[in-house]
Order: sequence, then C-alpha cells, then structure tokens
Amino acid sequence: MKLNARDGRSFFAKPDTSKAGVLIYGPDPMRTSMRRKELIENITGPNADEEMRLARISSADLRKDAALLLDATKAQGFFPGPRVAFVEDAADSVTKAITAVLDDWQSGDATIVVTAGQLTPRSSLRKAFETRKDVVAVAIYADPPGRDEIEAELTKAGVRNVSHNALSDLMDLGRILDPGD
Repeated sequence: MKLNARDGRSFFAKPDTSKAGVLIYGPDPMRTSMRRKELIENITGPNADEEMRLARISSADLRKDAALLLDATKAQGFFPGPRVAFVEDAADSVTKAITAVLDDWQSGDATIVVTAGQLTPRSSLRKAFETRKDVVAVAIYADPPGRDEIEAELTKAGVRNVSHNALSDLMDLGRILDPGD
C-alpha cells in the first residue's frame, strides 16, 4: 500500500503494527534515515537496540544469505516487546528475499523495515510494497517541513503559543536548513 507524504508522517508517528513491513525510500539518505529512526522508535520504544529487539541487515549480506531476514523476523528475543528486522540500502536485487519473508510473515513476527535510495516506478522492490495490502511504502522527498511538521516538533519540545510571525519565520528557516539541523 502506497502512502502519500502526509499519511506517511502520520503512519511514522503512530505505526500500524499489524503491517508486516514498511519500505521507506527516496533520494536523500538523511531524510530517509530520520524517518526510519522515528518509525523504529515508535514501533519498539527507545531501548530496542540495547534489548536486542532490533536486527540490522545490510542489503549486501541479504544478497549473500537470504535466510538472514527470515531468521531475524521469526527469532524470539530475550526481552519482551515488539521487534524490528531492518534491511538497509535495499535494491531490486533483494526483492525476492524480502517478498518471500513477507509471504511467510505472521502476527507476532518482527516488523520488517526496509530503506532504499531513489526507486523508479518500475522497481520490483517498490512494486512489491505498493501492491500489497499487508505492507506500506512511503517515498521521502527533499521537501521542506510543512506547517504541521513544524508545529508537531514544537509541541514535542514543549513550546506552545507560537505567534503567527514566529511560525512563518520557522517555516522560512525550514526551507534553507538541511535535515537534522
């Protein structure tokens, strides 16, 4: 299932853990990485890495051993809580390995999070995620943050009652700053 940018932001903030997997792709690795980090933290909580509930798999390793993702998805951790199997820098060369695991995914398995660079509409990986109802695909573009994103960040930081002029200035600033600044 393909989500637009606005629905994607909502999904990252409150992920539907009944979905087997999420593909996050786009031309800017920093923006993609920031969204991936947000998504994983909102699925697992902040200590997933320390509690061994986050498995990281590089695309190169997955090409060499397709069973890595299945093992990470089915593995039961020592610590309780939701788990994520994360495939980094994926490309069409790992589509078959990922779709095989998605076909076998069951409730209680780790959520599969896949990041990729820019994918064309003909990409087999992109098509695999966009045509299924049990997964989500979100393109992350180099758009400046919108008003809703800026307001959400201000709320998260505890800043309230921002004047219209100040919000306008923050939106202007958001157009010139790089992601993460």
